[in-house]
Order: sequence, then C-alpha cells, then structure tokens
Amino acid sequence: MRLVKVFSLIFILLNTEISIAGTKKINDKTDSSSSKLTAADTQKIRDLLKQVNELKEEVNKETNTQNKPKNNQQFATYNSKVNNYIPEGKNYLDLETNQIRNATSQDIASNITENSSIEDDFNNNKNALSANGGPGIDVNGTAAITTKGEVTYLGSYSGNNTIPIGMISSNLFASTLLGQRERFDDYSIFFGGYIEADAQAWFGSEISRANGMSNFPSNGQNIYLTNSKLYFLSNLGHYVTAQFDFDTDETGSFGLGNAFVMFGNLDTSPFFVTAGRSKLSVGVYGGGGPWTSGIIDEFLSPDKVTNVSFNYKDETFNANISVFGSDDKRANFSTALFYADTFSENLSAGFNIGYVYNIAGAGNGGIQNFLQNIDRENDNVGVLNFDGNISYAMLGGIWQLQGGWSATTHKEDFNGDGNNVNTGAWYTGLAYALNLGGRNTNFNITYGESYNAAQVPMPLSNASPTFGQTISGIKRQFIASAQRAYFDDNVLFGPEYSYQRLYNDEHMNTLTLDLSVYI
Repeated sequence: MRLVKVFSLIFILLNTEISIAGTKKINDKTDSSSSKLTAADTQKIRDLLKQVNELKEEVNKETNTQNKPKNNQQFATYNSKVNNYIPEGKNYLDLETNQIRNATSQDIASNITENSSIEDDFNNNKNALSANGGPGIDVNGTAAITTKGEVTYLGSYSGNNTIPIGMISSNLFASTLLGQRERFDDYSIFFGGYIEADAQAWFGSEISRANGMSNFPSNGQNIYLTNSKLYFLSNLGHYVTAQFDFDTDETGSFGLGNAFVMFGNLDTSPFFVTAGRSKLSVGVYGGGGPWTSGIIDEFLSPDKVTNVSFNYKDETFNANISVFGSDDKRANFSTALFYADTFSENLSAGFNIGYVYNIAGAGNGGIQNFLQNIDRENDNVGVLNFDGNISYAMLGGIWQLQGGWSATTHKEDFNGDGNNVNTGAWYTGLAYALNLGGRNTNFNITYGESYNAAQVPMPLSNASPTFGQTISGIKRQFIASAQRAYFDDNVLFGPEYSYQRLYNDEHMNTLTLDLSVYI
C-alpha cells in the first residue's frame, strides 16, 4: 500500500509541475504590453509551488520509511553497537570515571563549581576499571594494552569488556560476546574487522630452524601484513548466537578462525554452551608486547580446535569445561576459572587457573612437533597454568603488575639428554597506562624464562609468516614496548624491542613497529 501511495504522489507531483509549465507558456503568449503577471496569477503560482513542496516532503517521508529496516533486524558493526549502548534501567553516565558512573543528578549538581567545572575531588579516579559502576572489570575508556591485537593485563581476565571485537581476548571470546548480548536485537547481523602490520629490523645470531628449514639470517629488515580478520556475528533468536571469522596475512592464503554457536542468554541463566571451532579458554598467557607473545604462550598454550564447552559467567567469574578430540582415538578436555574485580576506587585484581589434559591435541604446535620428533605422539602431556594481575590507579594512570607460571604434568625427555622431566615457564610484567598529551598511551616491560625446554620448537619475534619454529627452545625473553592511540582509540602504534636467547646459545634482537587497526 505504501508503494501505491508513493507512486500516486509522484503522479500528482508531475501533473502539478506540468500545470506550472502550462501557466508559464500562457503568460509567454500574452501581449508584450501586459507581459507582467497579475496578482491573481502570482498567487496561483505560489499556491502551486507550496503544494509541490508539500508533496515532495511526503514522498521523501514515505520513501525513507519504506527503506528503514524492521525493528528487530539490523546490520552494523559490533563496535558501534557496543560503544553506543546504555543499559536499560541503569544510571550509567560513561565519562571514563567510576565515580561519575555511579553518580546521581544531585551528586553532579552538588559538585559543579561556580565556573561550571566539576570539582577535582569528584573526578579523581579517571582510570577506574569498574564495569558500569558495579562489580567486575571493563577496560573500555582506559589506555589499551594489547598483544597481537588482543587485550592483555587486567582486561584479559574479564568477560565484561565493551571493546572492539578484534581486541577481545581469544581466551574469553565467547564469554565477552555473550556478555554484550543485550546490546543486540534478537535477529541481527553484525561485523567487525582487524588489520595488523609490522615493520621489523633484527640482528643477532643465525637461527637454526626446525623441520629441515635453512638457517634464518642473523640480520635484516622487512614490513609484513601479519593479520587481516573479518568477523561476522549473528543472533538467531533470543537464545542462539553464531560467530565466525576469516583470517589471512600477506601470503594471501585464507583460513577459518572461529566458527561456533552459543546457546543461552545471560538474562535467563548464567550458564551457556558453545559448540564449534574456537580457542580453548584456559589462561591469559601474558608477558608479551604489542607483537611478541609471552614465553608461556609460545609453547604451552592451546589454540583453536573443534570443541563443546559448558560455561558459567557472572560479573566477576568465568568458568568452563570443554571437551575436544585430537584424533579418532582419544577424547580430551580442558577446564579453567577466571576472576576479575575492583576492591576500591584504585585497586583491582584478577587471576586464573586452568588445565589441559592433552596439550599436543589442543592445537599446540611446539609440544606436538616435539613428541613427533621423538616418536611419542600418542603420549598425553597435560599442562597446568596460573596467571595473576594486580592494578593500582595513581600518578594520573594505572600501574599493573602481572605474573604467571605454567608447566606440564607429564614427564618427557624435553632436553634430549635421556632424562624425563617436566617442562615449564614463568613470566612477570609491569605496565603503566595513562592519557598522555590527550592520547591513550602505555609503557610495558616483561621478562620470562623457561626450563627444561631445550628440544621444544618455538617461534621467535620475527613476523614473517614463513619463519616457522626454532630447533631449540627459548630460554630467556625480555620485552620493552609502548603503545599510543592515534586518530582515535581504534588505531594503535606500538614500538617494541625484544631479546630472545635459546638453549643452544643462539640469540636474536628484534625491533618492531606494530600497527593495529580495529573496525
């Protein structure tokens, strides 16, 4: 019916304009002595023009209404919905201040000075990490600290972060998406993206590489497109959400990242189920820089595998048990607990504990290659992981201290000396994040060591997609880095220096300028 009305209005509009043209022709044929329009003619034309404008406005109104989507269907970016959402029924004034988030109109009015500014003692906690003024952690509005684009330090312990989809920690990816479920309509499609490029220069020793690859040169430089991801997210009713993404790099070869379905809604129950391909949620694996991963993440963390996960989520806790299959003979599992919360206006903390029954079957390349090299690929090597973080707001920013330890629960000849031992690693890191010169900035230093990992292949800081793995494990790793937002908070530049020494005394120094862009 709307289309009929629109076409009818267009028909009337055309007739009206023809009428105007006819009036003009009649006037042209009049005697030159009476070429001027009479007052009656002028009024008639004005009335016709007014009617034309009214008809045009109605046509535009009908057309715009016709083009609008239905109320329960949308297609937009994930970031636009998450960052522009105000929880219904909550007193939420997001000025990046926990105290203002909790403030009533009377509180704000009572703290306005005569010159219309807010008192300093009311706004002294600019970097508060509280989620919507309540329990839990949300790092949105603070200076981002990331590794390979994903949030790290305290933000990686929380599933409440309202940040771009490409910045969400892969270790709590499903939990974070479902935590923002109330921001999206029941039938809707959203997308997001992430692009990462790295300019590098390196110097040190020639590096012996695994799998028969030639030695890597001791020095060089290059620029790499290291990540390009396109995310799709769709709600299929009130209790089903599907997510998948396509990943590529400068080689041009496309791969499937996540592809899973979530069953549940936190407005009904804190329990939910995921099924499909995703990274196992076991630990945060900190200790890295903008590009280089922490030493534990290099060889003792799981990756993306097909799994079914049973999850619990509330404002401060995340817990899960996942079952997955590495082959047709064995059923494997992993489990983990994450916690993050604020304890005062300035103090926040988080921790996690996790376990994987068979790390080689959980997408881990280093342990898998090691077991294949010694013809023990059927062995089940379990891994236990701990991480902890404490954050304190002072001196105009947030100071964060983080540490972690991970080790195998099954002994193997990890050193190649005939003795079966457990291998493991630990790390510690200190970061300072603040708004410096009007732009969010962070400074970060981390150090990590492994033990009994001489024969475990690992990747280095080199960003080449064809680098592969070293033939000997990393014994010590030091990283100093910074990150700064330019243009807006979705564009991060991060200079990084890393030093890595292997068990065979080979070493490498790598300078990286990391660019991360979130869509």
